[in-house]
Amino acid sequence: MFLMRILKGSPECIKWELELFHLPPTQTAIENGQWIEFHPLSNVFDGGPVEFHISGSGDEYLDLSQIQLYVQAKILKADGSRILKEIKTGDNASPETTIGPVNLFLHSLFSQVDVSLNDLLVSNSSNTYPYRSFIETSFIDSKNSQLTSKMLYKDSGIGLEKRSKFF
Repeated sequence: MFLMRILKGSPECIKWELELFHLPPTQTAIENGQWIEFHPLSNVFDGGPVEFHISGSGDEYLDLSQIQLYVQAKILKADGSRILKEIKTGDNASPETTIGPVNLFLHSLFSQVDVSLNDLLVSNSSNTYPYRSFIETSFIDSKNSQLTSKMLYKDSGIGLEKRSKFF
């Protein structure tokens, strides 16, 4: 089978994850690493865009696959008041005590996510981010294990009916 090479004369290799019978090579190019905390440029409470400016230097490598977003949130009533420990969902209903965010909570917080490198937009810019994100995540087979870390739990018919009574 002929495979096209990106650079003429580059040698063939396999992914080290597929090399089962030989000792894998040791990575020696990266000597050390560090975590750096960046804060938004503007106030996140005013309803405007949340922007980060992450600048690098010529002698350091920024691993974009390791970027994490830390969000601290609180679920409140529509009027901004705290939720009581028990909420009745109907006149004769028993009180409900379990309240939580929607599936894929972090994806649902943002209507649009843009990524720019050197002032060049490198992501699709549209205001359908939560929908696209949910559809992409729905095609992954590990819904009961891996995706619970993204706060994705499969809805049951009864659970969906209970939650709809809150609105």
